[in-house]
Amino acid sequence: MAKKQVDLFPTKLIRQLGKATDAALADEYLIPVWRVRTERLRRGISRAQSGNWTPQQIALLGKMSDSEAARRAGCTTTAAFVKRTSLGIAPFGKSLEETRFQWKASHLKKLGKVSDATLAQELGISASVVASKRYSSGIASGIVEATARKPWTKTEISMLGKKPDTVVAKLTGRGRRHIRAKRESLGIPAFQIQRSIPWTKTILKQLGTMPDAELAKSIGVSLGTVALHRRRLGINPFGRSTTDDRR
Repeated sequence: MAKKQVDLFPTKLIRQLGKATDAALADEYLIPVWRVRTERLRRGISRAQSGNWTPQQIALLGKMSDSEAARRAGCTTTAAFVKRTSLGIAPFGKSLEETRFQWKASHLKKLGKVSDATLAQELGISASVVASKRYSSGIASGIVEATARKPWTKTEISMLGKKPDTVVAKLTGRGRRHIRAKRESLGIPAFQIQRSIPWTKTILKQLGTMPDAELAKSIGVSLGTVALHRRRLGINPFGRSTTDDRR
């Protein structure tokens, strides 16, 4: 009699699969995002679509920390930050970093003249601290930030995950941080180089006998490459039998 497979994932996390993005769940439970994605695919659950913010989710922004708003909206903290700043909503309270940093007149003169990210790197603080100071001072964002918040076209969105974030940033004229935030808010995994390999009989026999991520790592290709090839051959993912599909 085959041993029953032990579920290593918290019950609460399993209930959230497909309701929150893989990245958000990975951040919350301190689990690699590939493991969350693998478990979701193993259970046949579609990924969460968190690109469209509801009025209820938007109402949370600025009334609590970005991390808490992200948790409730089912997205990453970066996505919550980008959405909040794009709407001109001031952050909730002041972080320890904001309280400790002493703004000089020379710093204040640069607000809005360069991107928040650029100034933050120069001052050695986070971009959220710079953005918060700029908003509270009533200063409009820099050119880079304004460009990054221009409406996304279908062509630009189609590039996400298919090219490295740095390449998409150059092609669209947007900041790499905004590219990553947009990609994660849509639940799109980061670009991975697809290496062509010979699908030998030995490798084919392993499809479905172990998690796709585990096989992908052992043969040196991406998780998506293994999952796609397995689906093309009509092989069920590891842990799911034909009997399970008929239920």
